[in-house]
Amino acid sequence: MIGYIFLVIVALYLVYLAAKSESSDTEIIIGQKKEIKAIGERIQEVLDAEKTEKRVEREHKVAITEAKKLAGDRRLKQAEKKYLSIIVRDHKNVKAYQGLGEIYLIQEEYEGAAEVFKKVSELDPTNDMAFTNLGMALMQINKYEDAVVAYEHAVALNGKIPHRYINLALATEKAGDSKKQIAALEHAVDLEPEKMEYLEALANVAIVAEDNSAAKEALEKIVALDPDNLEAHRKLARLGK
Repeated sequence: MIGYIFLVIVALYLVYLAAKSESSDTEIIIGQKKEIKAIGERIQEVLDAEKTEKRVEREHKVAITEAKKLAGDRRLKQAEKKYLSIIVRDHKNVKAYQGLGEIYLIQEEYEGAAEVFKKVSELDPTNDMAFTNLGMALMQINKYEDAVVAYEHAVALNGKIPHRYINLALATEKAGDSKKQIAALEHAVDLEPEKMEYLEALANVAIVAEDNSAAKEALEKIVALDPDNLEAHRKLARLGK
């Protein structure tokens, strides 16, 4: 659109110069007319290209809607083909890649899912869901350190979803990084401070990692929420020795 506006401005300026030139300046006038004609043709080309682009965009939107419906009806292979046909025509269509990746996750084709969501994250680095899905796929193919990186990107983009920190904790556990695992669980607890499941996981991991401070804090919160929790009391007593 900016290019089109520029061409129009140039064309109008040449028309102004042609009108201003004296009639005796035949060569100048003819040259300006040729330039105006060439610019007019270029403007038409730009307009035609924009029309084509908008038409293709509309077609892709319709195709994506159809693919989503196919996926919703569990016609996964047909949905996959539909998404792939869009990607063949438009290598940067984020929604098509995302839909395709989700189908691969459902079908447990984790290698393909990882490849597709990696592409989505490259095309749209602010897409936190793409990094979450990438982490899920990488976990399934035992690429735990890469999964940690993917989940860290996801929580950096959107750190308000507790379960993402749980996923990060699982990935860091598999990667053998207890320090990061404890930090991830602490973030989950901060977001849902009364979720016993998170507190117990944090306490247990901290005890194993011999992080007595984190373990004690988690156990004290458990006891505050559930004063009759004998197991938590026992663990606290052992930490006090």
